[in-house]
Amino acid sequence: MYKEMYEFDDLVNLSEEIVFEQIHQVIQEGKPAFKATALSIQDVAAIALNQMPAKYVTSILERVNPSEELREEVAELKKYARRQVIKAIRKVSAHPHE
Repeated sequence: MYKEMYEFDDLVNLSEEIVFEQIHQVIQEGKPAFKATALSIQDVAAIALNQMPAKYVTSILERVNPSEELREEVAELKKYARRQVIKAIRKVSAHPHE
């Protein structure tokens, strides 16, 4: 609510993008398989993101042309995010909203 009061279009949490990328990849691979609905994907994202460290960048240039250090951090975050997404899928599958 308060964020909208300011212009922070360039403030992006890379962890959020990475989690959704990993959700997409895991769904495409089908391992582990789960019923991918809008609600279940939202649940998986929330559970996984709650385990992720935030990694904010403030410039489109950082996202388009990241430094070597940022590339290494992102690579590690992707590995960690994948593990968290798989754990979250298992949790959501075991306790669906039905």
